[in-house]
Amino acid sequence: MSATLSPNASPKQYPFLTRQEFEFAAKLFIAQSRKASETEVWNWVEHEKFKGFGYLCRRSMVQKLAGIRSLGEGISVDEENDVFEDDDPSVLSTLSSSEEYLTVDYHVIYSTSYKVPVLYFNVYYDDGTPLKIDEIYSNLVQPSRFEDIKPAGFYGGISQQDHPTLLIPFYFLHPCETATLMRTIVGTNANKELDGGSEGKLFNVNEESLVENNNGYAIRDFDISSQKIALEGYIRSWLSLIGPVVGVKVGIG
Repeated sequence: MSATLSPNASPKQYPFLTRQEFEFAAKLFIAQSRKASETEVWNWVEHEKFKGFGYLCRRSMVQKLAGIRSLGEGISVDEENDVFEDDDPSVLSTLSSSEEYLTVDYHVIYSTSYKVPVLYFNVYYDDGTPLKIDEIYSNLVQPSRFEDIKPAGFYGGISQQDHPTLLIPFYFLHPCETATLMRTIVGTNANKELDGGSEGKLFNVNEESLVENNNGYAIRDFDISSQKIALEGYIRSWLSLIGPVVGVKVGIG
């Protein structure tokens, strides 16, 4: 595989990936993750029976959101945000002292239908009980992300289906808009002002790129001549944009 693919090359049909390109890009991303000395590193899991049908996985401890009501009927995004805007010292004290954690299994799997990566995940309380969809919204998804994960949004909605390899139920972020997202971020970030106030300074793609995990911007290693993200940067750029919706943090490789 490595003899035919180069880290600096872009996917031949960008923004789409072949399965071979996905595996190559995924293993480059693993090396970046370990280079960044992340405590929760990504690993490659090969399919037991079919070579070339593996996927990325990582188990993470993610802090549970405090003070959020369940996303139910009649509760608006504004009402959810109001919980965090309360400046009552007693409320803020309660929120900051409540540091409960969730265990999240993240899997990045290649979609043969969409020809892009898909983020699958399952979330568990500390006693091993899996979270239901409304509990995921209320304990893992930041209120500011509610609009993002509507079915018509850039990130697609959260759905559940059987894991393509394990054949057990997993939640996933629908990939219907992934190709559009990967086209858009190149044009947006190649000309984005990044110097924090100095006008006219453009992002230099030959330098270590920005990674703004919480706000979802991380672009590095793309082919400036063709305006395509290279295989070396594809998974990290994609995951840095969609992952924060469900608590993924991506380090700098």
